Amino acid sequence: MEPAAYTLIGALGGIFITQMANYFLEDKKSANQIKLKELELKKVRYHELLKERQEAYFKYLEEVDKFYAQENRDDMVPLVSHLYKSVLVASDATAAQIRVVFNILRDEEFEDGNFLKAKKELLDLMRKDLQE
Repeated sequence: MEPAAYTLIGALGGIFITQMANYFLEDKKSANQIKLKELELKKVRYHELLKERQEAYFKYLEEVDKFYAQENRDDMVPLVSHLYKSVLVASDATAAQIRVVFNILRDEEFEDGNFLKAKKELLDLMRKDLQE
């Protein structure tokens, strides 16, 4: 074979190897970009959940206090609507305690001590949810 043929084969082999290396490099780069975007999206979702939790918890606690302060405790509709939203965004432990507080308020003759203890536990769980 002539030296020109070896040069041509070497050049084509070099181009092929370079193209293969570029392909794998770009493939890895795009996979890393996808993972980075997924992490960014997860972070945004987490912050949105925290904002939703904060708003739902605040409104629920506000309605709980309004209901607790009322003399006539017949109208639970405002409390129930905020109960649902709070339970939907809450962690499992917090959702269970939200239902405990609601059930105490639903009882017509509840003891203040039970309510205040349950509400304190609920506040602690809500605070924990918002600090995660």
